[in-house]
Formats: sequence, C-alpha cells, structure tokens
Amino acid sequence: MASPVIRCTDLGKKYSRSAIQGLRYGVSDALQRLLRMAPRQRLRPHEFWALRAVSLELHAGECLGVIGPNGAGKSTLLKLINGELRPDAGTLERGGMVTSLMRLGHGLQPLLTGRENIYVKCMALGFSQLKTDQLINEIVTFSGLETSLDRPVKVYSDGMYARLEFSIATASPVDVLLIDEVLAVGDVAFQMRCLQRLEALKREGTAIIFVSHSEMNVRYIADRCLLLEDGEALAEGETELLYRKYYEATGFLDRALAPMGLIPKMPADLAEGVGQMRLSSFLEEPFHRLAKTGSPLILRLEMENESDLSSATLRLQFFGTSGLLLGSLECLLVMVPGGNVWRLTVPFLGLAAGRYRVGGGIVTAHRWRLYQSTLMELLVMEEHPAEGQGLIRLEAAVESLPRS
Repeated sequence: MASPVIRCTDLGKKYSRSAIQGLRYGVSDALQRLLRMAPRQRLRPHEFWALRAVSLELHAGECLGVIGPNGAGKSTLLKLINGELRPDAGTLERGGMVTSLMRLGHGLQPLLTGRENIYVKCMALGFSQLKTDQLINEIVTFSGLETSLDRPVKVYSDGMYARLEFSIATASPVDVLLIDEVLAVGDVAFQMRCLQRLEALKREGTAIIFVSHSEMNVRYIADRCLLLEDGEALAEGETELLYRKYYEATGFLDRALAPMGLIPKMPADLAEGVGQMRLSSFLEEPFHRLAKTGSPLILRLEMENESDLSSATLRLQFFGTSGLLLGSLECLLVMVPGGNVWRLTVPFLGLAAGRYRVGGGIVTAHRWRLYQSTLMELLVMEEHPAEGQGLIRLEAAVESLPRS
C-alpha cells in the first residue's frame, strides 16, 4: 500500500485558560525548542489538553469523517494538520499540499469582486493565470453566482460566501482537502452537489478530512470515522458503528429508559462520620480519565477516616450519560484512623467507547455511610469497534465436548 498522505501519531495540543500565563508558557516553550530540549508532557497550572494522543492515517482517495460534540477537538485537529498550530506532543507528517475550507470567508477579500477573488484564491493555490482562465467558467457555474460575480464580496450572504469558497477550492484535484462545517450554511440542493463534487475528487486521488455535525453529509462522503470526545480519540472505524458509539456516548439511545424505571434514583451526596473520597487513575497526567475497552482499569482511592470503621464495603457505580446505571462493583476495605490509600484493579473493563460517570462510596450494614454522585469522569476508548457490541462488552470461552 502507498504511504499515507497524512500520518498523525499521538498528536496533542494544549492551551492555557489564563492569557498571561499562556504568554509566559509560550515564551518558555519557544526557549525549550531553541535549546532543542524535549517538550513538556505534564500540564502546568491553568493548562488543559484541547487534543491529546490522537493517531490516524489517511491515504489518497480516502475520506475520514471526524465527529463528536462541540469542544471535542475537531477544529483543533484540522488546524494542526493545516499547519496553523504547532503540536505540543506527538508527530505529524504531511505527504502533499493541504487545502482547507475551515472558516467562512477566510481568505476572501471583502472589497474585491467575486471574479477578482477567484483569481486571488487560485493564485494562492498555485494556479497560473492561464489555468485560472480555463477554470473560471466551471467555478462560476458550479457556484451559481453568475449574476453576482462582479459585485464586491462584502455584500454576499453567508451562503454565497460558502458557494464561492467551495467552488474555488474544489475546482481541481488537490492532495489533501480539509473541510470544517462550511457546507452548513448552504441549501440542501447545493450541499448534495458539493458531496457529489467531493466524491469525484476522491476518485481522482484527493484525500479528505470532513468535519460536520450533519450526519447525512458524513454518511454520504466518509469511508470511515474518528470519534472525538474532550480531545481524546474514543474510537475509529466504520461510519455506522461510530455514529452508534456517538449516540451511546451522549445518552441519545437511552432516552426512553427513564419511564421504564431503568434509571435508578440514587441518594443525595452524604458523609456520616467519613471524610470525602478521592478517586483517580494510576495513569499519569494527562491520561487520568482515559481508559481502554478490554484492558485493566487501575484506580487510586484516597479517603480520610474520621470514625472508627475497621472495615467497610466500597461500592462504585458506572453511569452512562443518560443516567443509566450500567454496572457496579463491591469490595471490602480495611480502614485505619486517619488517611487511607488503596489501589483498586478492575482486571477487564467491559464498557464500550464513551463517556461515563463514576459514583459511589462506603456502605456499612447495608446502608450508605458516604455517597458521592461524581467521583470521576471516565472516557473509554476502543481501538477496534466491533459490530453489534453495544454498551457492555462480554467475554466468553468455548471448549469442545465429546459427542455422546
């Protein structure tokens, strides 16, 4: 197989919530790069990962759909691939010229006419004037802006902006095309024409990364999908499977379960003579909330014991985003006065890709002594989603028996 035109390995980008601290960190990072020092992997105060440990490969003629809720890191991923941002972790390899359609009106000159903008944008794409002369009629016809071509772009509507930008960017095959929601402002007829144009570009070898909240558009054009949640890649695979994972992760598929009594009413947070509990992962920052389906889950449990409890039962509960209780575990704890720290190992995590809330606490004599509804938020990723897997993955062993 030919080498991929895009290869991302453990790609990450972090930001600072404080502008002043962000400026200081930026200067520090620039000095580290100048001195050829290894970049920092741990987060500093006020920092967070907008994208973390994302790996993907894209070959010529493929379309990868990127789906997930707002704030999942989809646009950040495209900006990194486009070269607008510098990654803070991982590696990024590009094997060809990248063309992007990521922000409405980006690159169009508002005081120039549509015709003049066509020549300016085509020049930026590396087309000669002769090549642009050959393409201009096709660009104008596809955009449907014949009557507005010689008017300043500043008087165009958002839909007209999108028509002109898309028509220019897709007039000729390119190596890699990045698209981020620019079709959302177009009417349905124009969106279908755009999707057909993208299919034609794929056949001619253009690799496409397509970000959209339109399930119809993604299903039409994407060969496979990448599901992002809070900057983490939860799963990559077949489009149908990934949308099912997406809806499961957001609780959409569980919307009818509450009237059936399957979403239990849990107690309010309480603490009777027992200090607050802290639950975290033994995995180092920033992977503290990321787990993997089928792998062990190792948790660190900390608690201050304020009363005389020589033993108690720890009960942890795993909830889906809709509030559905998907599973629980119980184990005995040996507690001493003062601080207690335990290592808790779940040998096989059977949860499918998605976001989960872990709640629970301490039970004595079949009664809650400590209950916390949210001990941690857990993101679960799947490397190879399987058809029909559902919310919970079950393991089984098969042995042959002699025939009677």
